[in-house]
Amino acid sequence: MASSPSSLLLAALTCAIASGGAAACSEESPAAATPASLEADVPRVPAEAEADARRAPAEADAPRAAVVEADAPRAAVVEADAPRAAVVEAAHVANAPAPVQAEDGATPASATKEGARIYSKARFAWINPGPYPTRGWSGYLGLGGSVALRGGSVEAARTPGEGCDAWYAVEPRGYICAGASATVDPSDPVVVALRPHAPKIDSPWPYDYAESTGAPRYPRLPTAKEQRRSEWDLEAHLASVAKVRAAEGLSDEAIREIDEALVGVDLKPAGVSAPALFPFGDLVREARDRIVNGSTVAFTRAFDAQDRTWVVTSDQTYMPKDRLKPYPRSSFQGVWLKDGRSLPLAFFRKTDRPKYQRGAGGRFEPTGASFARLASVGLTGRAEVEDGARFLETQDPGVYVLADDAVVIEAAKRSPLEGENDPSSPPRKWIEISVLGGWFVAYEELTPVFATLISPGRGGVPRKGIPAIETAATPTGRFRIDGKFVTATMVSSSNDSIVHSEVQFVQNFHGPHALHGAYWHDAWGELKSGGCVNLSPIDAKQMFAWTDPPVPDGWHGLRASRDAGRSTVVLIHR
Repeated sequence: MASSPSSLLLAALTCAIASGGAAACSEESPAAATPASLEADVPRVPAEAEADARRAPAEADAPRAAVVEADAPRAAVVEADAPRAAVVEAAHVANAPAPVQAEDGATPASATKEGARIYSKARFAWINPGPYPTRGWSGYLGLGGSVALRGGSVEAARTPGEGCDAWYAVEPRGYICAGASATVDPSDPVVVALRPHAPKIDSPWPYDYAESTGAPRYPRLPTAKEQRRSEWDLEAHLASVAKVRAAEGLSDEAIREIDEALVGVDLKPAGVSAPALFPFGDLVREARDRIVNGSTVAFTRAFDAQDRTWVVTSDQTYMPKDRLKPYPRSSFQGVWLKDGRSLPLAFFRKTDRPKYQRGAGGRFEPTGASFARLASVGLTGRAEVEDGARFLETQDPGVYVLADDAVVIEAAKRSPLEGENDPSSPPRKWIEISVLGGWFVAYEELTPVFATLISPGRGGVPRKGIPAIETAATPTGRFRIDGKFVTATMVSSSNDSIVHSEVQFVQNFHGPHALHGAYWHDAWGELKSGGCVNLSPIDAKQMFAWTDPPVPDGWHGLRASRDAGRSTVVLIHR
């Protein structure tokens, strides 16, 4: 692996950082148990979660840690099993805030405040702490991104320094070298060409996402000969596509009889002709000519050309849309604890759960109605036992839920930050996560402000003496947010053809482990990931904005070094 100043080999996403003065990624040993005083207050874990953990894949199925490309940030653990396009229900959460609105009208990264700016011309335009080359970077701009210049003008921001002819001071701190990766010229051809493809930073989905069925990546619109060279089954594939299109309205079963690979593929034309295609180079494009079956693709738009529909990927390559399965978008989101919403709270995972009431004979009986999967309801804190079954009283008058059907989240009685806060400072933020419970609560001091379901590692909690990464477990202990990335492409260390493209709202807390959005599934509350903490896209965006340190306007990535300010503590227990 490279160790040049442009490399993130020793970046903030590893526990040991060689330069830049950034703190280690955990405040205590990664394997540290939850403090006894807090463990006693942890709500019980549902029996089904314990069973799920016991059924988790053995070590042979362990996830592969992400690797650092020569100039790419080290991202979180990649799932060992490539994500599959999941069926997402139309609506999931009852009594939750309205979904975040950020679709076609979302703000692209380039649509920022007016004024003198410096623009990225590469996947990574590094922001250094001083006007000199260093591995101890502070952050970076991504494709299509820009940041305001300090001083309000190009002249005021220009700073003498080392190793670069033109350093510029940027807001709110740091310096960028103008050159191959960045420019202060908004009319630069690369900047102009990238601008329409910038990620939608106001959306839980900065890009459109799909699962690849083994699609090639072309650096330009390919000729028929080039397509045949890269797609060995091209004639048969296009014949199947034409057959499915001609029939219209076929069921999945009927499509499967024609070609199983076309089930879930969107074969509708884009209705847009090919745009002007710019000859981008290696600073923009990742060095990969194919996305293997089951890996994922992030793209910005689609167009029709040469009797096929194509997508433009986030790094400006072209892929045939007839080899991609778009992911449905999960509408699930957690609960902001305000306006009458408070803990304790119950969520319902995996399936709908029946509501109960006292019948005429005084015994509990089903009402005939149910709590929908992933719905939530407030609890009064009172419980009753009948024939060994425990029923919880909800805040819906007269309605109870069976305790074994619910994921119950109760407020912590103590904060792990006790005695650490300066009374004159704003409230300290921290996050509590239960791995087997599958829940997440955000706190300001001892006040819970947000609660949701998450999907932790499918291996449950770490086994004694075995690194969490080897069993797809989520590490337990006390950590801190040590890096934040609007999106990051995750690559397997043992097989670099396995890719999760542009995973959204990544927050590393322990080596390769991170909190991040998961656009490829909808199994919230269940053991699912390779060890990371998966949040729904909506929750991931909201928590990315809530946690400290904040990512400055225009930045795509942030290293949580001392000059970034305090970091949110992450407390994870079983």
